Amino acid sequence: MKTSLKTAFFFLTFFFFQNANAQFHNRLAKKIERATERAIERKVEQKATKETNEAMDEVLNNKKSSSKTNTPSTNESSSKTKVSKKNSDFVSGTKVIFEENFSNDAVGDFPINWFTNSSGELVTMEENKTKWLQISDKGSFSPLNISKLPENFTFEFDVTTTDNFNFYSTALNIVFTEKVTKADNVWNTVFKRKKAMIFGVHPANSLAGTVGNSNVSVISEKKEIMKNVVVVPDFNKNNNTVRVQVWRQKNRFRMYVDGKKYWDLPTAFTDANYNQIIFFIGTYKKTTDKFFISNIKLAEAGSDTHHKLIETGSFSTNEILFDTNKATIKSSSKEVLAELGKVLSENQNVKISITGHTDSNGNDTENLKLSEQRAQSVASYFATNFDIKKIRMTTSGKGESEPISDNNSEGGKKQNRRVEFNIIK
Repeated sequence: MKTSLKTAFFFLTFFFFQNANAQFHNRLAKKIERATERAIERKVEQKATKETNEAMDEVLNNKKSSSKTNTPSTNESSSKTKVSKKNSDFVSGTKVIFEENFSNDAVGDFPINWFTNSSGELVTMEENKTKWLQISDKGSFSPLNISKLPENFTFEFDVTTTDNFNFYSTALNIVFTEKVTKADNVWNTVFKRKKAMIFGVHPANSLAGTVGNSNVSVISEKKEIMKNVVVVPDFNKNNNTVRVQVWRQKNRFRMYVDGKKYWDLPTAFTDANYNQIIFFIGTYKKTTDKFFISNIKLAEAGSDTHHKLIETGSFSTNEILFDTNKATIKSSSKEVLAELGKVLSENQNVKISITGHTDSNGNDTENLKLSEQRAQSVASYFATNFDIKKIRMTTSGKGESEPISDNNSEGGKKQNRRVEFNIIK
């Protein structure tokens, strides 16, 4: 009887464990099956997400390409140089003093010939290999190889921003000032310098950002004597890459964006030894907001022939040179002649008189004849090289009869050997 009970107990126990083991394996198999299904589902989801992202990237890239937005990168590049509008009266200086495209500096570095008390690095963009200086945080950014700013100069640079630049973020300010010590590399808005001419650009004049703005400020004897802001439609969130151009003519300040003039202040530059240019920014509202600058050029400018002739009606120059005792124009005169020729070409209704003058060397009669011949040579030059009709020009000579300086010195004689232009009304 006991043996039968033991046998029955053994079979019951064996059956129980077998059944439990089968159930365990069934549950394990189902878990594995469900895990496999989830893994397959995740894989399918990942693939679908990847394909969706790639499709979205393609759409966004096509959209970005068509709208020419900017994507800073350290291994891709972009050229953003803008050409001035044809009807602009901006005349770029021809004697280059300083030029910077960061060609000798590595992407990711701060340029070696620049100063900063902040942070920045060279980056490239999508389209090509132009290097841009990314101005990363509050502070001053200044080229070190500028020692003097002429009383007549042009200063140009390209500027771009990250997309959707915030209205509350800083403007990009450019300071023309006098550097006395190394400490002056840093621009301080609280402890003002004795003299400074400052302007800034910003792509968002409002939260909408459909137009930008430009501010201007003049400091004299450490006091702000001028301050104003103008709207700049050409620099905005949708057109955030522009060329900024400055033209100084002694005390006069003109500023252009893509060739369109936005500032023309006759007394912005005071009597100071301007020898420094500083790019200065405050703080960014968003950490993603950034300014980028490139293709920087400082050049000495010639006489303001365009504005002096058109705005005042007269212009006199001793930069048109002739062979001694002849009416043959020297090749070194081509720059000023080109500027005048451009003025006459752009203003078809303008008629001018051209008058030659000589110094007192030689015979009075011969000097009178020579001055007339030189005036005629200038008129012929305009007719030949700029298609200016001769009916728009009259010529005459005054010889040595109307000196503007002393003929007893070589410097005075040089001033007297001149050509005068006057608009005929």
